[in-house]
Amino acid sequence: MHKLFVNTKKRSILLRIMISITLLFIIIYTIGFERIKQQLSHTIFWFFLLALLLENFGVMISAKKWQMLLHDKKIEIPYMDSLSYYYIGSFFNTMMPSSVGGDVIKAYMLGKKADKINVFSSVIMDRLTGLIAVIFIAVLAVASFFSLLPQRVIPIILLIVVFFFISLLLLIKTSFFERLVDVIFRRWKKARDFFYEIIMSLKRYKNKKLLLSALLISLLFHLLMILNNFVLSISIGAGIPLIYFFIFVPIAELLVALPISIQGFGVREGSYAILFSSVGASYAAAFSIGFLDQIVKVVVSITGGIIYVLKK
Repeated sequence: MHKLFVNTKKRSILLRIMISITLLFIIIYTIGFERIKQQLSHTIFWFFLLALLLENFGVMISAKKWQMLLHDKKIEIPYMDSLSYYYIGSFFNTMMPSSVGGDVIKAYMLGKKADKINVFSSVIMDRLTGLIAVIFIAVLAVASFFSLLPQRVIPIILLIVVFFFISLLLLIKTSFFERLVDVIFRRWKKARDFFYEIIMSLKRYKNKKLLLSALLISLLFHLLMILNNFVLSISIGAGIPLIYFFIFVPIAELLVALPISIQGFGVREGSYAILFSSVGASYAAAFSIGFLDQIVKVVVSITGGIIYVLKK
């Protein structure tokens, strides 16, 4: 049974790799490699450096949020430890085939020193508050600037937002995910019990002040990421108004959150090309912004790799 589960996981990872490679190939072939190369050659180094600083600041405030979520579960760790684990998680999220691989490693490392179930639930709550913040920004931006949106992207945006909103309601207000765990892990009792306990621990987050603080930090983080993308657009002279980043970046982040590719490669660049080109940006410029954003994340995550090696 365990071998079957592992083989299924391997096939899933292989499929994601193939999807990422295929998407990138199709997008680059459609836009033209030379056009993308020319667009990227205009990158202004100092703006790229500013994007790196903004990304690092995002990691720092996220580590503080995670420390707060751990504290609510009676797990006390110094902020610098939280930051170290967060960088390590970012590194493995970037380098591993699974988009949550770093979260698992981060939780596993701390779980050896503290209650494993509560550590894993804190990591999931960290992700959930981020997801809620993204949905909030997307809904607010779309509602405020609906008239600016091209008709052809409105159905796509609404479909994505509604899908994730319903998913959150199912998790928070129903026992849907508990039943899903029962179905998926029916043959693996230990795994079923483990995930069931995590869901129960997750639902025991009742401190409204804590959850509000976590959501505010998540909002700040995603506003920084929007600004980050805008800075990258300036670095290549894309000339896209800031307001469209408030609308399109959260939508792209929701798509990247879907487990269909490796680290969002192909999905992010493709969604940027479709969304930003709808408001007049060239396909090459839109693709380049998404690609540079991925490069920024990879460069920043290297810090986590260094910390991991030093900890070993």
